[in-house]
Amino acid sequence: MHKTARQKYLLDLLSEYGQVNIAELVETLQVSADTVRRDLTDLEKQGLAQKNHGGAIALDLSAMNRKGRSALLPETKQRLGRMVAEKIPAGSTLFLDAGSTVMAVATQLQGPMTVITASLDIAQSLSDRPDIQLILLGGRWDQQQRLFAGSATLSLLERYRADIAILGACAIHARLGLSASQEADADVKRAMLAGSTRHWLVADHTKLNHCEPYLVAGLSDIHQLFLDRPWEELGDAGSVQVNIANAT
Repeated sequence: MHKTARQKYLLDLLSEYGQVNIAELVETLQVSADTVRRDLTDLEKQGLAQKNHGGAIALDLSAMNRKGRSALLPETKQRLGRMVAEKIPAGSTLFLDAGSTVMAVATQLQGPMTVITASLDIAQSLSDRPDIQLILLGGRWDQQQRLFAGSATLSLLERYRADIAILGACAIHARLGLSASQEADADVKRAMLAGSTRHWLVADHTKLNHCEPYLVAGLSDIHQLFLDRPWEELGDAGSVQVNIANAT
């Protein structure tokens, strides 16, 4: 297995289980312990993992940058994106949040429809689509988060209305709701909710049972929740409709 494929495999295991064991990886991957250690060192240097004393590593999702998060669970995100896209009525106007999971939604949209987004990556992915009317919200460019934010972005958002706001998640907690790691990102998310009729939230399981400093909304403000596995801690979902994108 090539180095890139091994490291992707390690990231998938870390996002699933939180830690990995070098001895088990040696047996599974059929490589030397030194090779595994080098792979883990590379991931640690990229800020994607942390080493433990016992030769295992744990993934610190809260400290991971957007590039690192975007590399996680690509097949899961594609399943989620496909499930969400299939539920969007033709002709809808959408607010699309930033992030790799919402990007998976964007790549599978079936027009005609209108997309309003502050994500440069999503805008670029849709820029050649004749069936998509695209509106890119400008403002202050956040290179780390790869989105436009700030007062100019919020002012532009006030000019638009959408049928559905489709948000990604930094963190979701059954009691504390949806939260974000950056205040400007939370502001954009809240503005999208305020300007839309329906509120959809899409997230993989690594975002569950966590919270970040900036509140976006309570789960009671979300109409549809799209996950890749059942969320036991949610309990009675109340008014939230939960959709599960099971592996096929």
